[in-house]
Amino acid sequence: MEKAETLQKVIAKQADYIVSLKYEDLSEKAVENAKMILLDSIGCMAAGNVQYDSSGLEEGTYTIVGAGKTDKENAVFMNGAAMVKNELDEGNQFAFGHPACHIIPALLAEAEKKKHTGKEIITALVAAYEVSCRWGCSVKIKPQMHVHGTMQTVGAAAVSCKLNGCNREQTQMAMITANSLPQTTSWASAFGGDQLRNAYIGMSNCVGMQAFRMNRAGVTGSISTLEHIWKEVLEGSIDLEALIKDLGKDYYIEKNYYKLHSACRYIHSFADMIMEFMSQGLKAEEVEEIQIETYQAASKLGGQEAVNSFAMRFSIPVSLAVCMVFGDLSIENVTDEHVNDLRVLQLAKKIHVTENKVFTSKLPKIRENKMTVKMMNGQVFCKDALTTKGDYLEPFSKEELIGKFNKITKGVWSEERRKEIIGFFDQLEANEEFAEVFRLLVKIQEGKIC
Repeated sequence: MEKAETLQKVIAKQADYIVSLKYEDLSEKAVENAKMILLDSIGCMAAGNVQYDSSGLEEGTYTIVGAGKTDKENAVFMNGAAMVKNELDEGNQFAFGHPACHIIPALLAEAEKKKHTGKEIITALVAAYEVSCRWGCSVKIKPQMHVHGTMQTVGAAAVSCKLNGCNREQTQMAMITANSLPQTTSWASAFGGDQLRNAYIGMSNCVGMQAFRMNRAGVTGSISTLEHIWKEVLEGSIDLEALIKDLGKDYYIEKNYYKLHSACRYIHSFADMIMEFMSQGLKAEEVEEIQIETYQAASKLGGQEAVNSFAMRFSIPVSLAVCMVFGDLSIENVTDEHVNDLRVLQLAKKIHVTENKVFTSKLPKIRENKMTVKMMNGQVFCKDALTTKGDYLEPFSKEELIGKFNKITKGVWSEERRKEIIGFFDQLEANEEFAEVFRLLVKIQEGKIC
């Protein structure tokens, strides 16, 4: 009972933070990264939504980014699933997952029909991000469970409460309700290539967005249920101190990472190494063997086969084989055809992944990786990396991230439209009407492809 009461007080402090946070409280870096996270996430949604068929959904007035319009719940679901479809969405190595994808689909839906300024949107995103990250680094779950749609469902609840003016008690109850409804997620979905993993994010945003509305209707959760779910049903644990550690002082949003390769983050370091070796003369057909040493979580991605291009994104050997044969891990190269290419199949068998326990011990601050490539002629390429390009310790430039946005949305919007979207978010804090952005985010406007 004592621990339950402590958890209640901790969540109350988080609710206080969400309700009371003001734009003026934010650091300049937090503001700039919030704006870039929004732009990057919208690019990921657009790139994913053009690969889905939303034509059968009900008509409505809420935006499916990069597509058309539907009702609110379907828009939230589609934007959530699309945001993670190509494994290009941002993440946070300290939060054990991807905070923004648990927040921004709900944020967009809550903001589309309301009058919010750019500063209010930035503040709501930061508030939800900080709370979501603290749940991400505080809750431990079974290793077989995928993190999508679990403890960070609280992010959608937080941002929805903030944008709807909920008070502390309402926000606290919504957070309890949202995180009492985790999904039974599975890594098998990613490894098996069935894309159910993408639905976890769509569902998580729908649940979190509706949490305070459920409460208003009389459907509420409780601290005892919340604890029982995470500790007994899911056999996990909650670090109460970490849930509020440095809240309002240390910004997780300043330490996130971005991705350029269309693959699980665990693969990016090795993709960078391989592309560097290729620039130095490595040729795929001359590789004899590749040894990969990595930390425990990444070592799970050692499978040498992938049933399709989605499963490929969660296989270090197959991803690297595609990278070597076709040049990079862009969306255009991550295809079923390339996964089944005989050269890729043969090369993947030469790539072996093992855990280095010393590397595992350095988590979460350092994610060390090592690759050794032995060539048929006896030449050896070897590299040990303590960071991955795009991490907070080795960040991409603003120009690189804008370049990514333009590349992945080239088939969605015209060059002129992309410039408008980029400009909108670049000056977001000066905007008095955030909802204006939605006229830019649909693909079809007045019967024309934009």
